[in-house]
This record gives sequence, C-alpha cells and structure tokens, in this order.
Amino acid sequence: MAEQSVLRRRLDGSYTVDEWGLDEDLVQFVSPFLAVRWQIAVDGAEELPDDGPAVLVFNCRFGISEPFVVARGIRQAIGRYVRAAGAPDVAPVGPALRRMGAVLARPDELAGLLRADHMVAVGLRPSRRRRHHAGEPKADLLGPALAVGAPVFPVAVTGREVGRRWRLVVGPSIERPATRGPLAAEELADRVRAGVQALLDDQYPPSLFRS
Repeated sequence: MAEQSVLRRRLDGSYTVDEWGLDEDLVQFVSPFLAVRWQIAVDGAEELPDDGPAVLVFNCRFGISEPFVVARGIRQAIGRYVRAAGAPDVAPVGPALRRMGAVLARPDELAGLLRADHMVAVGLRPSRRRRHHAGEPKADLLGPALAVGAPVFPVAVTGREVGRRWRLVVGPSIERPATRGPLAAEELADRVRAGVQALLDDQYPPSLFRS
C-alpha cells in the first residue's frame, strides 16, 4: 500500500520536496533497488538522537559509496534521513543527488540544516594510503555544529567499493572543546578524527592493517 501511495503522488504531482531538495517519496521508491546494491549492518545506533540536530563524521576510502551507505544505513537503523554533505553544485548531478538527500559541503548550508533539526553527515578526506585509516578532517564543516550546539558522532565505515556488504559503527558523541573561536573547530575536528580512528582500530588493530 505504501508503494501505491508513493506512485499515486508521483502521478498526480502531490509529492513534496523540502527546502534543500529532499524528495522523501523518491527515496522510498528507490529503496528496494538500493537494498540490492548494499547490505548494511549498523552497530551503536542507540548512541544517536531520535530527533534534533546532529552531525555524523565518517571515514572514506574513495568517497563514492560511503555517503550513500551512511545515509541508508542510519535511516534503516533509526528511521531518520541523513543529509550527506558533498553534492556538486552542477546540474544534472547535483539536483539529482539533492533529491536523495545530499547537500552542498558548505558551512552556511550545514548550519541551516542543523538549525532546522536535521542530521548531517560529513566525510573525512578520502584516505587511499590504507583501507582502515581516518583521513584528514574538514574543520570548516564542523564549525556549524559548535555554533548550533549539535552533538558530533564518529562513524567508522568498512566495506569494499565493489562489494555489497558494509558495516557502520557509531561511537559516543565527541566532547566539545573548551576553547572558543576558530581554534575550537580545529580541536573538534582533531577529536572526531581520533574518534573515528579508534573505532576502526577496534575492528582492525593496527598490526593487521593492509593497504
């Protein structure tokens, strides 16, 4: 019945798109197809809030599948849409990704989403040096979390780009820096990167790292 309702809204044009481009009906419609592509296990989802603003910071190897895996895995686990930062501001790819929930990787856009109580996902810079390595953080994209007072959670992502099985491990929220000003975002970025790396190390001890 839900699928019929989605199809009916597509046909009569009564579906809605939010301020940042998310089309919830479209996400629901393509969900069965995405389930064929990715099988995602999620641990630690109980750490995440049921509502209100939140920022998830996750590791990337190539940065292609990871944003989709994080968004889909968290939605499956707790029922919340995750707005993954990184959509290109170029048509037609950018608008298409926005329909699926992606947003621009810009501090002003993320601040607006957090003020509207959305959950946002920000990837660390891709790490091609070795598989289970947390790359460098993007401190400017974490500034809005400090400004809004949103909790920040580390998320370890493991899986192979061409594989189907992926795993997410969510850690406890990162302690907020005592410092203020521009250095606070840098300190938060360092702390969350360390948090992601600790989650990865728990699953794959450093002595077992492989390139």
